[in-house]
Amino acid sequence: MTTKVQIISLILGHLGHKPILTLDEDDSDELTIAAEQSFDFLLGASLSANDWRFASRISQLTCLVETPPPQWNTVWQLPAGYLKNIKIYPHRYDYEIYEDQKIYAAWGNTEEIWMEHIFQPVIERLPPWFIKYFIYEVSSYLALANAKKTDFFDTLDSKKKIEIAIAMGIDAQNRPNQSQVDFPMLNISSDNRGY
Repeated sequence: MTTKVQIISLILGHLGHKPILTLDEDDSDELTIAAEQSFDFLLGASLSANDWRFASRISQLTCLVETPPPQWNTVWQLPAGYLKNIKIYPHRYDYEIYEDQKIYAAWGNTEEIWMEHIFQPVIERLPPWFIKYFIYEVSSYLALANAKKTDFFDTLDSKKKIEIAIAMGIDAQNRPNQSQVDFPMLNISSDNRGY
């Protein structure tokens, strides 16, 4: 289990800064404060940028007792911690999500609606392979402002690209591929019909 302080300490280490034990304002310097702010800002953005399996869940939506605008039939509340929609069950495409964390839909309120979505998990539950990538994400974000050499950013950025590819590969194992059950062209050629 890795804490926010430990992750920020590793980020600071990548930038050539001494490790930290706490995020107390009395002990923090400018780089530590910048790393903490960047951490908070980039975590949601990094989770939303991909369909991470470890940060996805399926939640039942609640229909609100609210009069929708004329073009919509119902209003639904988005799930707690919502960052990004993956899909709606049953498959529906006649809806819009607005800034007030509500879904305005053309369907009625008589059916159960479920949403697969990305949420922000508790930091201590982030998997190690995502943390390794995320350290490079924040380090490269802060590198231009703090690096003494211009090629430092390029080094961190290229390592970040490798780490996100590794993280996405590991995460993809949590979603098995759908195999094709029927192979019509192979079945036809294997028949004893002479063609």
